[in-house]
Amino acid sequence: MRNQGVSQTEVARKFKLSPSRIWLIERQDAAKRSLTERRTRLREEIRAADDLERMWPLEDLIDAVGLIVVTKKRLMDHFVATGKRQISLRELMDMCLDAPVEGLDFMMSPLLRV
Repeated sequence: MRNQGVSQTEVARKFKLSPSRIWLIERQDAAKRSLTERRTRLREEIRAADDLERMWPLEDLIDAVGLIVVTKKRLMDHFVATGKRQISLRELMDMCLDAPVEGLDFMMSPLLRV
């Protein structure tokens, strides 16, 4: 409705919301669209590079994967704590593969441990 020129006040009235709530919804939608465009652009760049060993800025690679917010935050915190600012696709993929857990009798992916 807003894209068709209907005012915030009219939209708010129709859905029994406040104009400030309509503004917030529009802002959230714009942020979501921006992130989707960024993710698409990053994925295209990664595919074009076609190099598992190329180092990518950590935030770019994690954004391209499209993780949920809490997972993204925890993974970012992990890499900051380890001092990493860049990661290769191979390293990220290796984190997804099961590996023996030191001192225990089972296997688990390093990503799950993070």
